[in-house]
Amino acid sequence: MGDRVVTPTGLRRYGASMTWMVTGGAGYIGSHVVAAMRSAGESVVPLDDLSTGYASRLDGVPLVEGSTLDGPLIERTQREHSVHGVVHLAAKKQVEESVRRPLYYYHQNVESLRVLLEAVTAAGVPSFVFSSTARPSTAHPTSPSSTRTRPADRSTPMARPS
Repeated sequence: MGDRVVTPTGLRRYGASMTWMVTGGAGYIGSHVVAAMRSAGESVVPLDDLSTGYASRLDGVPLVEGSTLDGPLIERTQREHSVHGVVHLAAKKQVEESVRRPLYYYHQNVESLRVLLEAVTAAGVPSFVFSSTARPSTAHPTSPSSTRTRPADRSTPMARPS
């Protein structure tokens, strides 16, 4: 099976080096995830279209510039970097824009997730972490305690049921 490797986080792995692809890796959250994973001894390849992210946040980590809507790019990145896991952070989350352009948001967020899942499934990538930093927004913010029990305002595309 190969040599056992214990990472700084205490996780045990066997065999050759494995790589995590972080979509949205040049964004604010993504760049912190990339840095934390590198500090934990993980190999990381960020993929980002730089629509809101900045390559300069990656502190020397090579960036794959492109979209999660680009299936061939995802497949090539997985192959070239021996990706064994994906942390999916790439998504559009601007509420005002999502109200003006709901179909664009559905395409960017839902269709890109479908393309990404299709590519990682076809490649047999065993680990997938889906993360969202956005929440369904309400038109009239209330106190933190009342937002936990109030249903989301369905006037924004991000809060509408599928």
